[in-house]
Amino acid sequence: MGRRDTTTRPARRVVVRRWRDPRLLAGVVLVVGATALGARIVVGADDTVEYWAVSDEVRAGDTVGPDDLMATRARLDGASGEAYVRVEEELPERLDALRWTVDLAPGALVGRDSWAAGGASRGHLPISVQTGFLPPDLGAGDLVDVWVGPGPGEATDLPAVRQASGLRVLDAGTSETLGASVTRTVVLDLGSQTLGGEQIAAIASGHVTLVRVP
Repeated sequence: MGRRDTTTRPARRVVVRRWRDPRLLAGVVLVVGATALGARIVVGADDTVEYWAVSDEVRAGDTVGPDDLMATRARLDGASGEAYVRVEEELPERLDALRWTVDLAPGALVGRDSWAAGGASRGHLPISVQTGFLPPDLGAGDLVDVWVGPGPGEATDLPAVRQASGLRVLDAGTSETLGASVTRTVVLDLGSQTLGGEQIAAIASGHVTLVRVP
């Protein structure tokens, strides 16, 4: 009988190409899926909106200028978001036709009631008003009607007459003692209104009452 070859041959290893390895393919799918999901989350998280804010302090009564505004991003929901002016919105008037109605600190968002049409003023009207005949908390930006009529102790057979309406307060003044009375000098913005000589004379010589209006 012939001699048997008893030499041990190395076992054959099953070689799996790495790109066909199911575990590798599953890992690739997971990585791609996680990347896509992460990108979607990042995009979805950026749901902020650009609003107008003031770049520096503004005062009620001043004309709105382009340097007053800057765009800022914020996330506001519901009624809060509707209360402020978005950058993408069309402005109610040209900037030089708008005036600030309130004082705003730098960085404050511009509310829809923060400005109003008014444009360049034709003049300022200073009025001396006795304490008690104007709202005690009257402040810059308020709108008032100017009434002139009989003062304390005078005959009341003549009614008070409204000499001007809807004037914006530029400066509410401070209390000063004038004779026996305490007065405040209030400065009003005439806006586009023009007062005649009779109206100015009545305001200057009569008893003035300021009535705040919406």
